[in-house]
Amino acid sequence: MSSKCRFGIIGIPYNTGSKGLNIENGAEALRNAGIVAALQRFGEVVDFGDISVILPAPNLSNPKLRNPDQVEVVCKALATDVKAAINSRCFPFIVGGDCSMLMGIVEGLQSLKQRIGMVYMDAHGDFNTPETTPSGRIGGMDLAIVAGRGPKRLAAMFGHSPLLPEENIALYGVRDLDPLEAKALAESKVRVYSRQKLKSQGEEEAAEEILLYLKPYCDRLYLHIDLDVLDESAFAAQGLPVPDGLSGEEFQTTLRVLVKSGRLCGLGLMVFDAAKDANGGQAKRIVELVAKAFE
Repeated sequence: MSSKCRFGIIGIPYNTGSKGLNIENGAEALRNAGIVAALQRFGEVVDFGDISVILPAPNLSNPKLRNPDQVEVVCKALATDVKAAINSRCFPFIVGGDCSMLMGIVEGLQSLKQRIGMVYMDAHGDFNTPETTPSGRIGGMDLAIVAGRGPKRLAAMFGHSPLLPEENIALYGVRDLDPLEAKALAESKVRVYSRQKLKSQGEEEAAEEILLYLKPYCDRLYLHIDLDVLDESAFAAQGLPVPDGLSGEEFQTTLRVLVKSGRLCGLGLMVFDAAKDANGGQAKRIVELVAKAFE
């Protein structure tokens, strides 16, 4: 990103698979908390509004692949909006929704016509497939799908697969892996920075190492943030909290290193559970945490 960034905010007002969570209101909550004004301190902000689709009926017929129809429709709309933001010379800043939207974001970023890589911040690996998933949630498979694994109807929904080569992906802050998922990651080319590794190495050094590692493979990087990468003590309105997450300071340090690299081409802020933020304080907290990284 340049010093004079032009942010393009895109909201996702849908929940396609996070049962029991109120993430469809996450984008609205972040706007109400002042995300536009916060980013205006660092550049121009164009709010593209929320994506708008007619959702098909939920399809829960396959317990190993829940609701693929809705995921596909939302991802295709999101890809179009991300491309529109890029064509308007904006840095896509996506808020709301859950991780199952990843395929649409990555496809939209392909319009940059550059080699895209990704830093994926999450407590979970999201590297299951229908064969290994314990839940059937696509939001727990999206990283694998982007890497060309899993159901072909989703992995190749844009006519090509993989959306990203595995070596272009770094998984950061993970601390809750299913056994078969852990095995698949260990056998993959995804670079994994577990929470334990970050503790021993330090988040700043780890972020610098990721940038160095990805440099031969990628021209630009998308930063994907599932808010459960944070510890609940730092941010409570997350979807699937796992103990021992990043502190607010560790989170900001990581973001600051990636932002200052000048290589980011988009950012997604996902899985904000508005039901856990009745007074809006958590939304303001995450806006502050993210915005400070751009200072």
